Amino acid sequence: MSAPDLDDDGQPVWDTAEGGEFPGGTRAVRRLGVGWRCETWLVWSVPLWCPVVLKLPRPHLREHPRSVTALRREVTALSGPPHPGLPRLIADGSGEALPHLLFEYLDGPDLDDVGDDIGPLPEGEAALLGVQLLSAVAAVHHEGLAHLDVKPGNVVLRDGKPLLIDFGSTRAIGSPQPPGRPIGTRGYTSPEQEACLTVSPAMDVYGVGATLHAVVTGHRPDAGGRSSPMLAGLLEPDPTRRLDLTEATAALLQWIPAEFRPWPEWADAYLGGA
Repeated sequence: MSAPDLDDDGQPVWDTAEGGEFPGGTRAVRRLGVGWRCETWLVWSVPLWCPVVLKLPRPHLREHPRSVTALRREVTALSGPPHPGLPRLIADGSGEALPHLLFEYLDGPDLDDVGDDIGPLPEGEAALLGVQLLSAVAAVHHEGLAHLDVKPGNVVLRDGKPLLIDFGSTRAIGSPQPPGRPIGTRGYTSPEQEACLTVSPAMDVYGVGATLHAVVTGHRPDAGGRSSPMLAGLLEPDPTRRLDLTEATAALLQWIPAEFRPWPEWADAYLGGA
């Protein structure tokens, strides 16, 4: 491994040639993305003999405690029961000399790629994505956490079904945000999240609504223009009037064509886990 390259932000990134050694008995294939603290790579696991995703701190932050904390947040978020809308954590190397995590490789585009390739989605298709995405969000909330960074780039489609990824921003529901430094990606965060108020499940409902707005209209909610009426309850600025997860799921269900209904009608009675 070597690290002389610089990213667009002028800070170092790992410069590892294809086949180069990475932690966890893996070999580099290609870089998938770069964030503020960490970067992700598609790698080949020699012990498992299959492709996996490696997430590790950027070179200049390899010993920074916040980088390790971000990785450990992902471990906590994915420590609950498996869910089809969440990736599997394969190995937790957050305590090793070079902290890292290994995830299953999700072979599919994210919603940003879908928008670039085919343009806005019909409302019925977006609603179907939405109810599946809300199910994944609910699984995170069951662990007492909020994702706080739901956006098109963090939703990967595998065989047409969405999986929520990137849990480095998760926080405990009811915990404070850093004063003056809202968590998440501007344009997909709720007004109360931008105001650095206490972390709540309603913030993720807004994030799902903002994500669906982007795939239906082709732009973020803060870019102006008209939204879809099916998203009004999810994008309600007042969190006390915003739909909760169960209400949002039921509202989106009404927009899905009958032939694509994601569960049998009798299952409606159990919506919300009653």
